[in-house]
Amino acid sequence: MMPTDAMSWLMWAMVAGLLVLLWTSALLLARTVLPGRPRRARDENEAIGELSLRLARGEITADEFEQRRRLVLDAFRP
Repeated sequence: MMPTDAMSWLMWAMVAGLLVLLWTSALLLARTVLPGRPRRARDENEAIGELSLRLARGEITADEFEQRRRLVLDAFRP
């Protein structure tokens, strides 16, 4: 059976679809396997940032800020 134009376009479409599937799978696998930014550091920064905002708004004093900052740092240190 001789290949026709319709068959050659179908083959190219299938190859393109498989390449998209291959790259998508590779990206998802890399995202799952490779470590990202540690969650603990992000949480620590968010907690200290929230404390800084509360200090700036006058909700807590500088002494309370330092005390709570030390608690946050101690809680997130291994």
